[in-house]
Amino acid sequence: MIEAQELTLLGLTSYEAAAYLALLGRPQLTPAEAAARGAIPRQRVYDVLASLAAKGLCLARDGSPRAYAAVAPAIALDLLVRERGEQLARQKREAAAAAARLAEALSPIFAGGRGQSDPLAYAEVLTGPARIAQRALALAASAKHRVNSLIAQPLILSGEQNQTFMEAPLGRGLDYRALCDAATLTSPDVGPLLQALRSQGLAVRLAETLPLKMQSFDDETVLLSMQDPAGGPPSFTAVVIHNRGVAAMLNLAFEQLWAGATPLQGSL
Repeated sequence: MIEAQELTLLGLTSYEAAAYLALLGRPQLTPAEAAARGAIPRQRVYDVLASLAAKGLCLARDGSPRAYAAVAPAIALDLLVRERGEQLARQKREAAAAAARLAEALSPIFAGGRGQSDPLAYAEVLTGPARIAQRALALAASAKHRVNSLIAQPLILSGEQNQTFMEAPLGRGLDYRALCDAATLTSPDVGPLLQALRSQGLAVRLAETLPLKMQSFDDETVLLSMQDPAGGPPSFTAVVIHNRGVAAMLNLAFEQLWAGATPLQGSL
């Protein structure tokens, strides 16, 4: 038995969902009948049915009294999905426009604050996969010369995020080297992606194990992702360090691991 609440997930109000379910069970219903079958207040049912008709989920039939008939679920639900998608797209555009306006308004404040001395300005601490992924994608998009990556299981980024992360520097012709562990190379989310991106200039080597996850950008910034040693589902804390000395030291470690790793074999 379908509950009205399930239809509200597609954007209907609870009364609209109840009215539509009531209409499905009869060839047509008057407002009074729809109110009784759907447990809708009589003073609300007229507006509810008019709203359903406007959304294309029912048809109004003239008469005395006027009656309403449900549109077939396959058609009605497709209309709801389309309307919901358009609504989400509008919200995304509005959010992006608002973010752009706020960024422009807040940038002078941020610039003014750079004159203040902050001993920890070179380090950012990030928790949670969403925040880590967002910062990683931003760093990859802003890289100008080269990226060195240590990729190890378990992964933080999704398959789609990993593709975006790698394609952003490669699309600009940057030098990109990826050193991954054996488990990553056999991962369905990353293994085929690494193979495919070799045609775009990605250099890939394989190490049996890696000590941690690291991304180095332009010899200036590094992103270190550290797994929580406690048991349970994987949990990560990431640190972004903007310091050329630290980046140089970690890149020396990368070069050592790279030199001892096995180049990825096989046709592109």
